[in-house]
Amino acid sequence: MSGFLDFANQIKQKSIEKNAKLTEDELNEIYSNSFPGQIRTEFFHWIGDINRILEVINIILSDLYDLRLDKNSLKGNPVIRSEFLFQAFFGEFFRIREISKIFIKYMTKMQVLDNKNKKTFVDFYFKAFDWIYEIRNSFVHQGLKLKDEDVEIDFSVIENLSEKEKEKFIQLLKESNTRENTVEIQCAYYMKAIGGIMEMFIEFQELLSNTLADLIISFEKINLEIKVTKINE
Repeated sequence: MSGFLDFANQIKQKSIEKNAKLTEDELNEIYSNSFPGQIRTEFFHWIGDINRILEVINIILSDLYDLRLDKNSLKGNPVIRSEFLFQAFFGEFFRIREISKIFIKYMTKMQVLDNKNKKTFVDFYFKAFDWIYEIRNSFVHQGLKLKDEDVEIDFSVIENLSEKEKEKFIQLLKESNTRENTVEIQCAYYMKAIGGIMEMFIEFQELLSNTLADLIISFEKINLEIKVTKINE
């Protein structure tokens, strides 16, 4: 954000030197055609797009939590709904990869990254998604196609739950170990998997975002000089 302030101060200084006040349209034109205007705006658009995806993931988690508390809390078949929500998470998560790919390509076009650095970032960033693909494939092709009877549950999922919820889940398993009857436990399992993935991703994303922001600032300091060449009277 300091870069925006630096840009504004330089524009102010240019207007003083020209002894003329810039109109709003002129300021918008200069800003839009400037490197800080373009690259910083795209940077924040990229972060904003990721945040919107995270909002969707939070909605998915909220729905899973409702089903976890009461499988009849939402309309429709709770087993099908819980499976859909879990698969929807992976769909949203991998959208992050696609929008980031577009942004890194844009950074290369703007010459903040050269081809060598672009390859380094792409290899580094996208390789982190590979293990998520493995988790997805494991769940979607195996974990989400459990047999209807004698569902196998990973009991580590209930270790950190409240005693009340833990007792409820154990009772459900004793009553009838079927998919329909244990859907609430399955939702807890899905939430644990999503939570683990997102905890690691957010830490990783913050590292990448800060690194790219530093590169933008360094590039500006080395290459950028703002010029105002024309002012309408």
